[in-house]
Amino acid sequence: MSAPILDLHALPSMPATLLRAALPFGKSRGGTALPDLTLRAHGCRASPVLLERYRAACGFDADGFLPITYPQVLATPLHLRLLGLPDFPYSALGIVHVRNHLQQHRRLPDTAALTVACRFDGQREVPAGHEFDIQTRVEAQDSGELLWEAVSTMLRRHAPRKDRDGTRKAPPPEDARFASSRPASWTIPADTGRRYARASGDFNPIHLTAVTAKPFGFPRAIAHGMWTLARCVAELGEAAQADALRLDCDFKKPLLLPSRVTFQTARESAGVAFRVLSEEGKPHLVGRLG
Repeated sequence: MSAPILDLHALPSMPATLLRAALPFGKSRGGTALPDLTLRAHGCRASPVLLERYRAACGFDADGFLPITYPQVLATPLHLRLLGLPDFPYSALGIVHVRNHLQQHRRLPDTAALTVACRFDGQREVPAGHEFDIQTRVEAQDSGELLWEAVSTMLRRHAPRKDRDGTRKAPPPEDARFASSRPASWTIPADTGRRYARASGDFNPIHLTAVTAKPFGFPRAIAHGMWTLARCVAELGEAAQADALRLDCDFKKPLLLPSRVTFQTARESAGVAFRVLSEEGKPHLVGRLG
């Protein structure tokens, strides 16, 4: 049996939805079952003002189409609404976005009227905690044609535990794909999180200032993972302008603001791999477009 559908005639308000998702009050206790509900919003359009801010913040040119990463911005209020449901078992605070798989079937005109639908799927236990997926579908409102879909994997970590013997994990082996890559150095300004928030509506305090990030355990604000991914895609230029595309990424290490990072690419048989490294050579993000 398919999940029941709650139809909305507009996307939820981001500030109210973010606050509701963050509050622990009213959450169920003692279970991990995810709500079996699809949220679907009709008549979704990219705001020209917000889209212009998004392009400026991430580095995209205006070409009449939405960047492959932009439908995730439209879907974020629905993701937060799911996380704020009374029978969602956790507070959204502390939930980490760890992976994203995006599939674009056809480029989306930037004036298109869209239907966006989201639901939970695929929960599982992993060594770091409890993972679950949020599936998103974006369709043309007039025809119902599936244009774009995504699986966003979220992690609710277990309580941190110190290693009993004090040993550290061995560093991962070097990725041979990037051995001959020509690295590009990026300087990421301190206001990057605020600029992206003004474009996306995602004013999570961990991304705004050092003062608002410190209560959540960060010494400085951190970049939105979806900003980092979008910035990489913008740098790939024509490779990201095909009709049918798949974009996969793993978010590895928080990117503190401000920072200097290294961007690398590696051509593959059917696409291009890319990554963003810290000054110490540790990956912030690893992805593939093809």
